[in-house]
Amino acid sequence: MAEYQHFDGETYITFNIVYATEKEVRLAITNRGKISVLTYDLYTDENGKYFEYGCMYDRIYIEDFEVM
Repeated sequence: MAEYQHFDGETYITFNIVYATEKEVRLAITNRGKISVLTYDLYTDENGKYFEYGCMYDRIYIEDFEVM
């Protein structure tokens, strides 16, 4: 399963891709001890495909995920 860790300024949040299509990605998100399964729309820019996360709309790029 592909995994990515994002530091939000206080703690690390872990994203695991459950499945992805061309337009959306479903993720299992571990955030401060809680696990959520959410679907996000995918966008594209010059750096690749990404989704926006959190209140600051941080761009999380799919290419940054690593297979564990």
